Amino acid sequence: MLAAQEDIANRIVELAKRKDMTVYQTVNDILEQALRVEELGMSLGQVVDERWMLERAQETGFTFTIEQLLYRIVDEAFDSNREKLTEIWREMGHWYGKYYDAKHNEPLEAFREALELFTLGTSEYKLENSNRDLTFSFIGEKLTPGYIELYSVFVEELLSVLGYKIKQKEINQGIIKLEMSR
Repeated sequence: MLAAQEDIANRIVELAKRKDMTVYQTVNDILEQALRVEELGMSLGQVVDERWMLERAQETGFTFTIEQLLYRIVDEAFDSNREKLTEIWREMGHWYGKYYDAKHNEPLEAFREALELFTLGTSEYKLENSNRDLTFSFIGEKLTPGYIELYSVFVEELLSVLGYKIKQKEINQGIIKLEMSR
């Protein structure tokens, strides 16, 4: 015997019908999956959130690659043709700025959520805004000079589309800090 709230029990009955399974089979399937997740040291909430992030990444055209391979290839290309690559990253920043502005009521919040996807490996970001000011910082010990330069162009352009203007920009080895205002 298993007890559940009436609304949840009704949803399980509907799920069983959609899957052409018995309620018994459906409940056992759900419990089995929940136990598998817990045995992996995760929570169901974590699994759902991470799945949501993967779907968002796919929806916005992201692809996954080996982190160091990406950084090194970007660096090589940047060294070969700085102007062209800078323009490409600026165009992408502009496009994503327009995308967040058109698709979301709170485009800055949507960008903040996307930073979870943009941020690879051990890199860390911070996006803080108060009143009309905004600070963006991005730190990663593996980030190469070309990648950090181009990523700063991407973010600066994206935020400019959202109405922010650069007040101060600092780029060092593995560090970006942008201070902007509306």
